[in-house]
Amino acid sequence: MDRKKPYKTTPESISETLRELLPYTNLGWQLVASILLFFGIGYGLDHLLGTDSIFTIALSVIGIFVGLWSVIKTANELQHKQEKNK
Repeated sequence: MDRKKPYKTTPESISETLRELLPYTNLGWQLVASILLFFGIGYGLDHLLGTDSIFTIALSVIGIFVGLWSVIKTANELQHKQEKNK
């Protein structure tokens, strides 16, 4: 019976894995920051103009789309960079 050797975790392998994953950790923050920024602008406009939640909802939806677009764009760039380095 063929048995594979158990994978040994070393500090070097852990640090290499973390270095490879680090650029991807910012993707979630990009999405959250975009949504919160547009939500804040919409909320401020609603407050200044005395309107209901029209700007808050509209700009929050725009923030979601802008955030998703940014995350997809950044993920594609990171993937191309990683493929180029291999």
